[in-house]
Order: sequence, then C-alpha cells, then structure tokens
Amino acid sequence: MARLLSTGITSLDGYVADADGGFGWAAPDPEVHAFVNDLERPIGTYLLGRRLYEVMSAWEDVEAFPRVSEVERDYAQVWQDADEVV
Repeated sequence: MARLLSTGITSLDGYVADADGGFGWAAPDPEVHAFVNDLERPIGTYLLGRRLYEVMSAWEDVEAFPRVSEVERDYAQVWQDADEVV
C-alpha cells in the first residue's frame, strides 16, 4: 500500500505569501534544501493544484535560473523523476 505524505509551507501566523504576495521568506538555506531533497527523493507522484503546479513546473528547466546551486540541481532531478498529477 502506498503512503500519502502531505506537506505545506506557511508562516507561524498561517500565511503562505508575504504582504506583497512574495514567497521569498520561505527560501531554504542549502542544508535545509538538502534535507528536503532527501525527504522527497522517494516520492513517486506529486498531487498538485493548478497554481502550485505552475510555480513548481519551473523545476523542469532549472538551467533557466540565473544561478543554480548543486542542491537546486539535485532537487530539479528529484522533481523531474516523479510524476505530477494536477
């Protein structure tokens, strides 16, 4: 039987975006990013809403990012290896 893992990123007061609609406050440092990569590596399928998929689909072409770290390249591979259901 498959497991269902649900994750979400919010501030302590329950918001996802800041007052200007930005999400930069949630950018992880490299150590946290590597931890999340390892947490998500075994995931076979992501179940996403349309808006989140549109944001996350940027990981399909990570080379389009201005500067790409190794931990970001690793996450892009994790994302690309999984199926996405929208």
